[in-house]
Amino acid sequence: MNLPNYFLADLPPEATLTAAMITEACQTLKRNREQYLAGRSTQGLVELLCGVAENWLQPAYPFRKLALESAATAGFARATLAIGIDAFFRQLTPEDFSALLTQELGHAKRLDTLVATSAEERSSRSAIANGPELLVHFAAGNLPVPALMSLVLGVLTRSAQFMKCASDGTLMPRLFAHSLYEAEPKLGACLEIAAWSGGHAEAEKALFNEADCATATGSDETLAAIRQRLPA
Repeated sequence: MNLPNYFLADLPPEATLTAAMITEACQTLKRNREQYLAGRSTQGLVELLCGVAENWLQPAYPFRKLALESAATAGFARATLAIGIDAFFRQLTPEDFSALLTQELGHAKRLDTLVATSAEERSSRSAIANGPELLVHFAAGNLPVPALMSLVLGVLTRSAQFMKCASDGTLMPRLFAHSLYEAEPKLGACLEIAAWSGGHAEAEKALFNEADCATATGSDETLAAIRQRLPA
């Protein structure tokens, strides 16, 4: 299976990412979000994510097969990666999404409209939750599950997303993004996956300038370095 060149991570290894490319990508993501994602319903997005998850659980699914065939190049045993894929995607069910949204936001429809819990109704209060316009993720190369969950949550919050991976850690985020793109190209157009070695100051400055919110997974040193370059 040959992956099409949808994302910056699909560029050949010798390609050089510039600050201008990062800025242009972020601005394109924001435009695509406004056109294709911002007005989507939570139910519709949950159905899409659950459908993609079902695909990933099928042994013959091309993206799963490619992930397992490439496991060694990403530093994983094939059996270990298969177990991890199954454990993660089995969690993406309508029931689990409803429980997650209720736990985190108080109401499963709070991302759609003004709603109230029973306690809020008694005091005549209601609320709606809105996600950031552009959500930037710094993913750890040796921990694929947090990266995948970050992308899932970003879809639920209707955020455009730019995920920066370690140079040797793109396998699962890239394949998952491609599977979302295949399921719905307009949603995939709101995602970007890229990779570069740490310390690419110009690229990261361009990314931080466009970001509305940033998440990061990594060592204490990595988190401290990112924190120093962003407002609280």
